[in-house]
Amino acid sequence: MQAWRKLGSARSRVCTFALAFASATGARAMATPAPARTGLAVGQMRSTSSPEDNLARCAQLCGDAVSKGAAFLSLPECFEFMGTPGTGDSLRFAQPLDGELFSRYRAVAKEHNLWLSLGGFHEKSADDPSKMYNTHAIVDGTGNLVASYRKLHLFDVDYDGGFRESDSTHKGQEALLVTGTPIGNVGVATCYDIRFPELFTALRDAGADVLLAPSAFMPTTGAAHWEVLLRARAIETQCYVAAAAQWGQHNPKRASYGHALIVDPWGEVMADLGAEGDGVAVVQVDKEKMAGIRARMPVSSHRRRDVVAVVVKDGGLRRVHAAL
Repeated sequence: MQAWRKLGSARSRVCTFALAFASATGARAMATPAPARTGLAVGQMRSTSSPEDNLARCAQLCGDAVSKGAAFLSLPECFEFMGTPGTGDSLRFAQPLDGELFSRYRAVAKEHNLWLSLGGFHEKSADDPSKMYNTHAIVDGTGNLVASYRKLHLFDVDYDGGFRESDSTHKGQEALLVTGTPIGNVGVATCYDIRFPELFTALRDAGADVLLAPSAFMPTTGAAHWEVLLRARAIETQCYVAAAAQWGQHNPKRASYGHALIVDPWGEVMADLGAEGDGVAVVQVDKEKMAGIRARMPVSSHRRRDVVAVVVKDGGLRRVHAAL
């Protein structure tokens, strides 16, 4: 069952569905006219604790993307602020989406007539300020906030000095698909989400053409898993996967892996921005190629959605373990 609701001044159609992916809710409005540019871009940067410096760098990346023909640019997680783990500075910094800082990013999108994927933004929680949200926002080329996604899977791990995102961050409760963008239907995710293929499968089933995973991946896990995870998500879903990235040493306690990537629906890496340096990479989303891959290997229609449980044989016992 699907329902629609207005989302502020959004002029694109947005479909969101619950964490269990059992039903869909969403928003609908008039689509924004696409610019003549049609490219999909990812950005790579090294954010600091200076919001002004980060904004200036993001604006420069936007200009670079436009000059290369991009209509849609994804910027990395923590694009507007990079905190120091263990200090609480990120939570203290958190801002509302209707605040002054985010409005300046909307103005940049409007100035360049460029759709922006801004994730994740440190969003202040109005209900419980003891924690924030890691929010991936989509802004259209007129500067309107189309939709926002709050990261579902929080990064609590014991690598690279350890990190517990849940200490300062609320979990999101919905996945998000945005339709009517210049690059097609966009599934929205953030960083650690890429380790959970069921999310990306649900986004594909909802109609995704492109899957976004802007990130600030740690160096150890990045070297081991970054590319293979992104290629796997592309192969499984037969979608383009675009992953903007942070790179380098941000402060004494935080570093990022880099290698912003765009992967095609066959799993081939189309662009890799390397381990060091700011920049943008732009590709064209080839929907005919994607349709051909899906037609010749129709994995989505082969998926056994009717199988909802796993039979476990434990010695002489037979028990049923519920699936997702």
